[in-house]
Amino acid sequence: MRLFSTILTVCSLAAVASASSVNGRPRPGPQVCDPKARGPKLEAKQQEAMAGFAHLFLGKHDVKAAYDRYVPGEYIQHNPFAEQGREFAIDFLSESFADPTVTTTNITVFGGQGYGAMHFKLTTPNTTFAVVDYLRFKGTCIVEHWDVLQVITGNEPNPIAFF
Repeated sequence: MRLFSTILTVCSLAAVASASSVNGRPRPGPQVCDPKARGPKLEAKQQEAMAGFAHLFLGKHDVKAAYDRYVPGEYIQHNPFAEQGREFAIDFLSESFADPTVTTTNITVFGGQGYGAMHFKLTTPNTTFAVVDYLRFKGTCIVEHWDVLQVITGNEPNPIAFF
């Protein structure tokens, strides 16, 4: 029995160690925003939060994880065609990104001074857009959203339009 307990303990510790490291380096734990974050490093923390949110949301299309980590509850929506609240956003965006032909590219992310922005190209089956999402922070949590979308036709006279 003692041998079994020892083997079980060693296996458990090995599993924890391998889950918490990548190539011998500690794996960062899931970031969760802090609405009370303050201080001289807040701007850097907001940039990190924007990068983390963009990675999950635009890079992985994991809307639920992005909102669970960075949009904790309060969520003011300014898009005239969307309902208020995070649940509507999660449902709508998850459904949109469920289509494997929907892609996000040309991603640029900024954050700090209480606000963040994501500029990217959104390609859907029928339309391609240039998108800017503008977000307000409370601490390191996203609490407010505005967006602007422009349709990309491919016939724009400006050769450097959008990006």
